[in-house]
Amino acid sequence: MGKRERRRKRERGKKNQSPRLPAAPEPIVCEFPMDAPRLRLVIKHDAPEEARRISALYWEIKDDGTWARTVGSIGVTGDIGAVAAAHSYATLLNCPCANCSEPITVTNRSWANKVGGKNLDAEAPAYLCGECTKIRQQEETERQQRAAEQKRVEREREQQQAERLQSLVAHALAGEGRKTEPADPLPKDSPLALALYVALISYATRNPGQALPSLTSVGPLGWTGDVEQDRELLLDLYDAKLLALAPESPSQAFTLSPDGIAFVPTEVAWRVVGGLPAAQERVKKIKDDLLTQPGPQGAEAREAFTALVDRLEVIDVSGYLDNLLTKKYGYPAVPEARREELADVIRKGFAHGYTSGQMICFAWRAADSAAAWKERNPRMGPPEAASASVTSLNGKIDKAIELHHSIPEYEAPRWHASPLALACFRRLTADIRRVYARDVIGACTRCDHLGLKETVHPETGVDAVWRCTHPVEIPAQHAGEEEPSGRDEEHDPAEV
Repeated sequence: MGKRERRRKRERGKKNQSPRLPAAPEPIVCEFPMDAPRLRLVIKHDAPEEARRISALYWEIKDDGTWARTVGSIGVTGDIGAVAAAHSYATLLNCPCANCSEPITVTNRSWANKVGGKNLDAEAPAYLCGECTKIRQQEETERQQRAAEQKRVEREREQQQAERLQSLVAHALAGEGRKTEPADPLPKDSPLALALYVALISYATRNPGQALPSLTSVGPLGWTGDVEQDRELLLDLYDAKLLALAPESPSQAFTLSPDGIAFVPTEVAWRVVGGLPAAQERVKKIKDDLLTQPGPQGAEAREAFTALVDRLEVIDVSGYLDNLLTKKYGYPAVPEARREELADVIRKGFAHGYTSGQMICFAWRAADSAAAWKERNPRMGPPEAASASVTSLNGKIDKAIELHHSIPEYEAPRWHASPLALACFRRLTADIRRVYARDVIGACTRCDHLGLKETVHPETGVDAVWRCTHPVEIPAQHAGEEEPSGRDEEHDPAEV
């Protein structure tokens, strides 16, 4: 064998040898690569000879920072990474801690590449060193402990508040239950509140033994189509002691306040103060005042009530038209830009004497005509058809007025929701119109041609001229006629 071949053999042997390691017992410290170190290896002083050799081979890197050999090429059996991690660790000299800027120490290759990248030189701080990690973990543990303690204190405080609120609610409802007499006299300065009271007593008469429902439970239209107005009117009746809070009111309807307890007017249920029979008698007086009260105050009350009913009728018909468009045809509701025009069209129909049932008929025909028009014009979409229903409704009403068409009365389907007080208000409106109708006044035998009669003032007891309500005279019953049943004689006391 020549000298050149022997030299090549010695070089191959050196390449396969492990790095030279200092002798135990001191920790073994090596830096790779030697010229520009990127990794400092520390092997524990008590590591066995084989573990020291494995650790050195495991952590050795090339000049470019990549690993000098694969784990599988180290040539030993067992878990190489576990042996190296148990007996050594490495410090990445070019990878500072994001908090303290000290080099980060790692215990395996995977974590080394995660921190330093492929070449172990990721200088952008993104990770923490071991000490900073412990500090951060301790801080997080303390933060979690403080948060848990805060939650515990908050739960105890909420429990105490809930118990206090429950006690205050029980005390408040007990006080509400002791209310037996309304304020006197009736709050005539709020005619709409008294009109709502008539509707509430009508509801209570149809549902005896039940509390008056909360505004939240009666639906988005409430009693008068305006939940905020209903809220104010109910509070007026509450202040007048005509209504009290019902024991059926849910706990969420009450909140703690600086003064003790407060209730949410839209959430509480209501109770009629004084009992239903007394309330029905009170309704008679309210209706009589609305029908007959003279002077500016009486005229303003009737005007305010009539305006409220007109608004409710518009809400009812426009809501029915919207429901037809959305439920039956799958179109959107009437666009916002045409809603004012729609209200004017509906008012025009009522102004010309058409009933609510006839207006429902008009709305049904308008929606049907708009849908047919869309089918004949494929380029038109659902929004255009919804808008066209307003034009169609206006045209049908104008044509009926011009030609004096006979329009049938339709009943709204069950899925159509009207404001809860509308039916009662319609009856009350009919009573007002009857009292002031010229033909009814002319046929009445108890009043003059102006609808007035001499009577005794109900409050002062002196002789006065008062508006006649034109009571219907029932002819005497002939002998032998069948006695009417009690069921036939039943009526709504709120309508008397």
